[in-house]
Amino acid sequence: MKKKLFLRLAALALALTLALGCAGCAAAPASGGSPAPAPASGPASQPASEGLALTDQAGRTVELAAPAKTVVSGYYISTYAVLALGKADAIVGLEKKADTRPLYQMAAPALIEKPGVGTMKEMDVEAVAALEPDLVILPAALADYAGTLAGLSIPALVVAPESHEALVEMIGLLGRALGAGDAAAALTGYYDEQLERMASLTTGAEKPAVYMASNSSYLSCAPAGMFQNYLIETAGGVNAAASLEGDYWTEVSYEDVLAMAPEVIVVPSGAEYTAADVLADAQLAGVPAVENGKVYQMPAGLEEWDSPIPSGILGCLWLTSVLHPERYPFEEFVADAAGFYQAFYGFAVDESLITK
Repeated sequence: MKKKLFLRLAALALALTLALGCAGCAAAPASGGSPAPAPASGPASQPASEGLALTDQAGRTVELAAPAKTVVSGYYISTYAVLALGKADAIVGLEKKADTRPLYQMAAPALIEKPGVGTMKEMDVEAVAALEPDLVILPAALADYAGTLAGLSIPALVVAPESHEALVEMIGLLGRALGAGDAAAALTGYYDEQLERMASLTTGAEKPAVYMASNSSYLSCAPAGMFQNYLIETAGGVNAAASLEGDYWTEVSYEDVLAMAPEVIVVPSGAEYTAADVLADAQLAGVPAVENGKVYQMPAGLEEWDSPIPSGILGCLWLTSVLHPERYPFEEFVADAAGFYQAFYGFAVDESLITK
């Protein structure tokens, strides 16, 4: 299976390379010297001469005269998506603190030197206007800036990738906006393939109860309304906290955790504590996951795979390998993750960073 997946990823990378190369024969170079891909047929894109009418994830209609060649991204998830679509050279500005994102350093170091124009709380409109972008991508939290930018004749797309389905929708939307419909289809097609694969791998397997802790405390966990619940279920597990209401991290007591009796505890990559801290807490000694040493921390130093980011599918695969190692060995996952970064981000990941 490992060899087959490697061959599929290699073929995918070659296909994307050929598509980009052919596009360079038919279109003028995009900003930064990269060839602009030819518009794909069908709903993913349309001829530039006809313009584009897009409906963003806030329900707004956004019109572009042609696919954007220069972009400002005010949100790290949309920036990640632009990179995954092969459009790093189009980014002229992005969110602040780009130097804290390991992915940028590995996939597109030049981004770290680009102007930082905002945070999740505010955007520097003057700085954005000075960059004269063809398009600005805004998170839902900054949606109010879309009207201000429109008044300056700067189109803005609002995105809200809060679930896997919304992430897929965002990638398709950005694929159209950037003239990267083929790359968007390749990425979302990879998701479909891996989701089908995980379903096949876990069919008939026992579903362990999984407790997904938060970054701030292991006495805070993900209820059923969060993306982490999707990750657990996709990996062939059951959310130990599924009975809790809400769509954000929920505080619980030691007694609550003992009652949930999770068989596996997952510590997110950005946690302020470690798996060792959980195992050492005497008040959790009666929890099956602690008794059996099944407390795992998601890899640090790459991305937070427990969130709906373009590489979030790797979080599902990682947890599948943790919950069902006899069906999906961790070594196979490491090779798959390395193949993903090579195919969609164009770099060879340091495999020592892929841990559990």
